[in-house]
Amino acid sequence: MRIEIMQTNQITSFVGIRAISLMTELGDNVNHAFKGLIEIKNEIKNITNPEVTYGITPPNYKGNSGLLDFYCCYEVDPLANLPHGMIQIHILPRVYSVTYYKGPASKTYSAYDFTSNWLKENRYEYDDVSYYFEKYDEKTIRENDDDRNEITIYCPIKKKVS
Repeated sequence: MRIEIMQTNQITSFVGIRAISLMTELGDNVNHAFKGLIEIKNEIKNITNPEVTYGITPPNYKGNSGLLDFYCCYEVDPLANLPHGMIQIHILPRVYSVTYYKGPASKTYSAYDFTSNWLKENRYEYDDVSYYFEKYDEKTIRENDDDRNEITIYCPIKKKVS
């Protein structure tokens, strides 16, 4: 795995579908939501790249045993006419760690563990006031646990204060 630090410079807009469930059932609900999103993508205006989707999570995952939100989205520019039943998310400029994960989807959690350790070693910490997101493209294999699967993971971070 490889990690780099990235500063975004503009507001990014996303349109998509909300999946909500307990962590134990989230995978199935997310897969179902992504299938639904892809089926209705022609209703979404101004998709920047129809081959790239995003999984976006609010900072409520750590230690949460209750219901979790997960947003299955396309990036749009500009945002126009939100289709009925869909959500919009705007991500403000900020600093992110970018983790390039390659491996089975069932082991994606290992990328978060790797990122957490890297942040500690490099005097960063999570900035849990913003969304986390995962980028899925032509190298992402969701259907099965394929070792060739690739996901890019963006985590909001800040320098650790001594």
